[in-house]
Amino acid sequence: MGNCVSNRTKISTNLDKPQKQYIHQAFLRQTLTNPESRNQLLLFEENFNEIFDDIPYLGQYAYWFLMGLQNNESKGIEYETIVQFSEIFILGNSQSEILTLPNRVSLIIAIIALFGNLNIQGSLKEFSTMSITYLLTSKCLQVFIAIMIRKSNINELPVKSFVDAIFSKLDVNIPILQFIKFIDTFMPQLEEIIEDYYYDKFLGEQKLFHSPQLCNPSHILNQEWLALMYLCFMHKDTSKLELLYSNVLNENSFELLTDLLTHSSSSFLFIIQCEHAARKYIFGAYTNFEWKDDSLPNGSKEDCIFQLFPQFRVYRTKNDKFTRSQYVYLNSKNEELAKGIGFGGELAKDFRIFINSDLLTVQCKNHDKTYEPGELMPLKQGKINLMEIWTIQQIQGTTQFKDLIQQKIEDQVEFEEFEIPQIRLDEDIGSYRSGDHSSLNQSINDLKQKDSCDWEGSSQNGFEEEIIIKNDGYEEVKKNEKEFEVVELNDSNNKTSINVQNQVVQNNQFEFEEVEVKTADKMDSSALQVVYNVKSGKFGDASQDDNWNGDNSDWKGDTSSSSKQKELLVSQDLKTINENLQESTHAES
Repeated sequence: MGNCVSNRTKISTNLDKPQKQYIHQAFLRQTLTNPESRNQLLLFEENFNEIFDDIPYLGQYAYWFLMGLQNNESKGIEYETIVQFSEIFILGNSQSEILTLPNRVSLIIAIIALFGNLNIQGSLKEFSTMSITYLLTSKCLQVFIAIMIRKSNINELPVKSFVDAIFSKLDVNIPILQFIKFIDTFMPQLEEIIEDYYYDKFLGEQKLFHSPQLCNPSHILNQEWLALMYLCFMHKDTSKLELLYSNVLNENSFELLTDLLTHSSSSFLFIIQCEHAARKYIFGAYTNFEWKDDSLPNGSKEDCIFQLFPQFRVYRTKNDKFTRSQYVYLNSKNEELAKGIGFGGELAKDFRIFINSDLLTVQCKNHDKTYEPGELMPLKQGKINLMEIWTIQQIQGTTQFKDLIQQKIEDQVEFEEFEIPQIRLDEDIGSYRSGDHSSLNQSINDLKQKDSCDWEGSSQNGFEEEIIIKNDGYEEVKKNEKEFEVVELNDSNNKTSINVQNQVVQNNQFEFEEVEVKTADKMDSSALQVVYNVKSGKFGDASQDDNWNGDNSDWKGDTSSSSKQKELLVSQDLKTINENLQESTHAES
């Protein structure tokens, strides 16, 4: 025991003292399960198999990865190595000279990809130049799903479907860092799920995340399919799915289905299975908006359509400003228009998916004016073999993920230090967000800033600070770090700039501190309930504005004096706002 301890190298980390003490207590607790482990203060492979009891092969992978990382004569894992290992799970990254990885996803991928490698330290130095094969990609995805649903025997069909979509247009392996970026952007919730898993399994904290559950038996879905959809496009507070309609259990009554849709206020998941030439095709749609039987374009830009099988592809909204997007469509009354359920298209026609009112046939296209292009099934029209519609219930008013040691700070994950060649993944699956994101070689930090705002379950393509102007004359300023409060908007009319008053308390009396707001182009302001025209300096009701085309993000404002569009944004550099605004105003005048 003395020799094992005396030869250990002190590891430098960014963890603070309470965090290290917490890890030390967990380490000692894990050694108590094995007499040899307790005597030598080391963790052996048996310990890791017990720690990761629901995914034992992950415990084996982690043990041999840490043995190679430790690289000494010890036959077990020392506390200092566990600290180095834990830093990435707790802080989200590591500044260690040996274990320099950008995020938790990259650590899991490294553990899997380097299994069996006898020179872990040397391989980690070359990690940024490595590529990942089809089989290793499948193994990584299998582990990600297993971590989420907490079981080791994973149905391989969803895994194969997802990986086939990635490699369908590639003849070579994927650079490993490009794969990490792809997973981080296409599965944005995976980082927190991995963090929660580590807290649960090693640190012994009760898990906060609970995988969404199917409340009813399904002829199409299983937990693996649900996990994959959750990671890729469902809201993070999704808790359970309840079967609303099934063509196996319910009669093919369009009147009944219309009534069920219009009297439910939750999100919906449509799953359709067709068969052609002895092959099955599974596809569907995910909607977040209340359904209306009015033959008009409805839905929201957070809706998407997808193919589950034979390849997993997600097609998000285009947000074309020249098109009145038709996310969803429902008509059972208007005899002059198509009766049925539609997704995509424009103005009650050219649907991407259209379910006929007989509920027996479905038409599909590879492109439309609302959703990104891509195949759903090879037929333009097919017979519906199975169709299920699920309501999606969410946990309201709770935060599932939180740091159990201290208040969590947003991870700033950067990849600039790695020089890697550009690679274009499957364009369909790579277009993970609405809008034009043609390159996947941006830093994860940049991509997160474009979609960092979590407003009532929506991705706003926003920014770290968001302003919401409400009809009652108050502004709610959401800011990650400064913690602005809901404050009254004073003298808002006829201004070319806006001053938001941040409430502070001095001498038991409320005072106000000015916070200035600048304008910026290309801001998605769908959260606005009242729009503000910077040029004219006036607030107005968006729905009554002649230049408003049905989406606040597209509101053009009063274009009588200028055609340039301006929208609201709280600047990160508050000191320069007035100067920039004045320069912009003078330049335009």
